[in-house]
Amino acid sequence: MARTLRILGQARLAKLAAVWDQPQPDWARRRLQVIRLAAQHELSAAQIAAATGVSRASVFNYLAAFEAEGVAGLLRRGHSGGPKPTVRGAARKAFVAQLRRGRFRRAKEAQAWIRGRTKKSLALSSVYTILRKAGARLKVPRKTHAKKKPAQAKAFPQELPAKLTAATVEAGARPVRLWVLDEHRYGLLPVIRRCWGLRGVRVHVPYATRYEWGYLHEALEVDEDNKVELLFTPTINQDIHALFLRQIAESDPAAWHVVIQDRAGFHLAAGDARLPANLRLVPLPPYSPELNPVEKLGDLVKDAICNRLFKKLRTLEDAILAELEPLRRSGARVAQLIGDGWLLQQANAGAPK
Repeated sequence: MARTLRILGQARLAKLAAVWDQPQPDWARRRLQVIRLAAQHELSAAQIAAATGVSRASVFNYLAAFEAEGVAGLLRRGHSGGPKPTVRGAARKAFVAQLRRGRFRRAKEAQAWIRGRTKKSLALSSVYTILRKAGARLKVPRKTHAKKKPAQAKAFPQELPAKLTAATVEAGARPVRLWVLDEHRYGLLPVIRRCWGLRGVRVHVPYATRYEWGYLHEALEVDEDNKVELLFTPTINQDIHALFLRQIAESDPAAWHVVIQDRAGFHLAAGDARLPANLRLVPLPPYSPELNPVEKLGDLVKDAICNRLFKKLRTLEDAILAELEPLRRSGARVAQLIGDGWLLQQANAGAPK
């Protein structure tokens, strides 16, 4: 049989109204609201519970406390707040710092770290809970070269305006076009990536070992028209790199071109006689691909050709071109890849006045 809500005394309700007008924490405000709704006798206990976000049993518990001891009993909390977390305070800050650096490959390593820091041994299930509460997720790490110099990579965005100013000293009145450049190897050896499938059903993709490949040279214009230049070649060396730089320079012979690129051994260095007369280079710090937005284009290509088997390079190149066609047609799509972050801001800061 359903329980009914009893009539509450007017004197107690008057005290409740006075307390209601005072600042209260969320949990106290919720309890007061339950009693106010119950006093109106317009909603059932289940409806009050749904309206206030508590259980139906809590509605009757709050009513019993209010009837027995008034507002003071209603707002008395009967628990001490639960056990204290194992990883808290300075230990939690240090734990999050380790996560930010990607120091834990497995939950067992986090478990060992917690044991060493707190002298407490936790089950792996508890460690997983701590990891989730700290905002941790399993991620595929991005490779970083052992020879990378993080200080140089960090300083490059701040140094870029001065580097661009130096690279455009000879530009005169000519318009300046800024490019970012890179290359990606593609081949008939299939690229395997994750794909959607049903739970419990193994997904298969065709695969065959074929060692034929080529190189895609790409350059994206950072600002202005956001053009894209592409070149497919069967091999890669400094002469071919010079050919691609000439293609960029000849895309607008009247302009002064500045190309940001990495320090690959097959890239031309500043001062090389093969450099076009209207083109200058700005090298990236060693092993810092995250500073080059052209890397995103490589992901687009791999997404387009992954989990597919190509028998001829020409067919593979046609698939790559089809994927990149929106970039060739729309500068807005190129601008999306460049983004509106530090590169665009610093490029504008270093633009000729």
